[in-house]
Amino acid sequence: MKTLAVLSILIIGTLAGEGPSNCYKTCQGTAKNWLVGASNEEGMVKVVVDLTGCGFSSPPVVHTMLNGAAYNIQTKGGASGIRNLSATGFELNIHQVVESYRTSPAKAKKYGWELLWTATGFGC
Repeated sequence: MKTLAVLSILIIGTLAGEGPSNCYKTCQGTAKNWLVGASNEEGMVKVVVDLTGCGFSSPPVVHTMLNGAAYNIQTKGGASGIRNLSATGFELNIHQVVESYRTSPAKAKKYGWELLWTATGFGC
């Protein structure tokens, strides 16, 4: 618990140095347009999130969660697979290979996978 508190203070302290507190904003949304993953590897899908409507002036801190009706609990990358993070968006790769099951964009859609995301940062 102490580690989490220290980490939170460090993140907040870092963000606080980027701009005035009245410029701090939070934006959230859902993404579910699943594509073939970044490496075209079997068992990997990705989703591209557009943050242009959020108005960030620098890359925000992003938190994600993968929601779905099935097979989403056996995935890798839901919180750590972010790539190409910028003030205007990011991509997130999800990898899933369990025995003979390999995920795909069609399976992600079939099982109702959706990426729930929250981004916080500055927009002045």
